[in-house]
Amino acid sequence: MKELAASVEKHYSQRPGLEAVLENLKRKGIDLEKVRAQDLYPYDQSHAGGIAATAQLAQRAGIQPHSSVVDVGCGTGGAARYLHAEFSCQVVGIDLTLARLRAGMDFNRLIGATNQIHLLAAQADALPLPSSFADVVWTQHVTMNIPDHATFVRECARVLKPAGRLACHEWFLSRPGIAPPSLPFPLPWAPNPSLNHAVSSEEFLQILREQNFHPSAEDVTAAMLASLAKDVRTLSSHGAPAERVAAGENLVRAATDGLFHCLMITAPLAGPI
Repeated sequence: MKELAASVEKHYSQRPGLEAVLENLKRKGIDLEKVRAQDLYPYDQSHAGGIAATAQLAQRAGIQPHSSVVDVGCGTGGAARYLHAEFSCQVVGIDLTLARLRAGMDFNRLIGATNQIHLLAAQADALPLPSSFADVVWTQHVTMNIPDHATFVRECARVLKPAGRLACHEWFLSRPGIAPPSLPFPLPWAPNPSLNHAVSSEEFLQILREQNFHPSAEDVTAAMLASLAKDVRTLSSHGAPAERVAAGENLVRAATDGLFHCLMITAPLAGPI
């Protein structure tokens, strides 16, 4: 497990960080002493669909003002800042990648939100939080790197309040048992098969039900493919690393061919087991 965590951290540490974002803000004429969360949305939403997908998931999840949210796999904290800015949420972000967490802390200082958004280094299946802590557990493009989905979902149930809910925006295999040789690598979450732990949506939804969640799902594959294709063109035109461009192209092709699909899932706890 430690080797896997180190590999995941290395993979995501290679993404663009604080300096590149600050340079873009300055080019736009934004005063770095007066940066708003909204100014960061073009850069800090590291998932298909960008800020539109984050807003859509928040709407589906019924995020209420002043909610307590745990953002698992928060990266640099883009969704956390959105939830704080738009709903005054108190957010705890959890991620393995120290470089991205450090950038996220810098971004939080930039917008003056260090007291409302706390970023912690930890694994998704061992959350360093008390039981009955949060109104919402939130994930975007995280489960594909988690090898033990049952333990992860059990942790989500533990940290949620009795009336809490899970909100997920994730890529899934379109059917059970698709073997790695059928999948193109690199993928955005996995340069090689060892980091790919995507499961079928049927399997994940069944795990949710077994842990006393009541899930409902919306297929958003078409919108995510359109957004991804645009992102890939932008990355290529801006001279992004070849592997990153190839990862996006491979996911677009694999989803178009029916190997992956993307769901937004909302899953309230059904009550005491």
